[in-house]
Amino acid sequence: MNNKEIIQTLEKDGLYKVITKLQTPKRYHEGSPQTPRIGMVLDTETTGLDTAKDKIIELGFVAFEYDASTGFIYRILHNYGGFEDPKESLSDIVKQVTGITDDMLTGQSLDDEEILTWMHKSSLIIAHNAAFDRQMLERRLPQSKDSNWACTFNDIDWQVENISSLKLDYIAYKLGYFFEGHRAVNDAEATLHLLTKVLPESGKLAMSELLNHARVQSRRYFAVGAPFDKKDDLKERGYRWLADYVYTDNHGKSKKGVWSKAVKQEETKDEEVWLKDSVYSSQKTAFTYNDITANNRYSMQEFQ
Repeated sequence: MNNKEIIQTLEKDGLYKVITKLQTPKRYHEGSPQTPRIGMVLDTETTGLDTAKDKIIELGFVAFEYDASTGFIYRILHNYGGFEDPKESLSDIVKQVTGITDDMLTGQSLDDEEILTWMHKSSLIIAHNAAFDRQMLERRLPQSKDSNWACTFNDIDWQVENISSLKLDYIAYKLGYFFEGHRAVNDAEATLHLLTKVLPESGKLAMSELLNHARVQSRRYFAVGAPFDKKDDLKERGYRWLADYVYTDNHGKSKKGVWSKAVKQEETKDEEVWLKDSVYSSQKTAFTYNDITANNRYSMQEFQ
């Protein structure tokens, strides 16, 4: 029997499930896209999880061709992987998780020109947890701030697809493949592969679903000067406390900290009514907002 027949035999009675090791092809879909675009899947490994302080130690990306109307992914155009010396020793946990050592990083630096060239060619940058990777990258390469971003972690409803964990390796397992994780290029390739899959419950193509969510406009509200006794109502409504957010109050004084929430465009009227009636009541309404698109979503620009 060949491998295909062996797999069919193992899986036919439901007692076994065979998953395959990821081997990224040069092309996922034959032919040429009708609405061609270039995309990039990007991943970073870092010295820690603080986007304001920690440093990138490895960056990997895969650039690819896709059809903006169907979501089909065609050719792999380019890939890149590079190290950067953080000028400090890595923690034991970072070494353990990534397999990267201090010796591997000594004297290394990312190729800014190569990264930015492909970012500027790309209509969309994709990451699995874009809020982290985008903010890390924009600190390191401020020239990247004008890109459009999407997130496989947030922009696909994995709960609807009956996938309970949002870890990339678990999603890959549920979609039938595995990979060597926690290295930037490997994670980028695994994320791209994910986008070529049909989602298990909805039957939608993952890339198509991602594009649909990325195109949706939303609005982030800041409940500036909200009364302290409304904090439980705000929290129950889905607002979260942004401790580092700085604003100027009605008296011209600088204040720090605000409750904030992003809502879909079609829900903005209801949200503003709720804020006026339930939070500010008879007080002067002081909330502000930023409109959010793929251009500022997951960036610190969303909060400024």
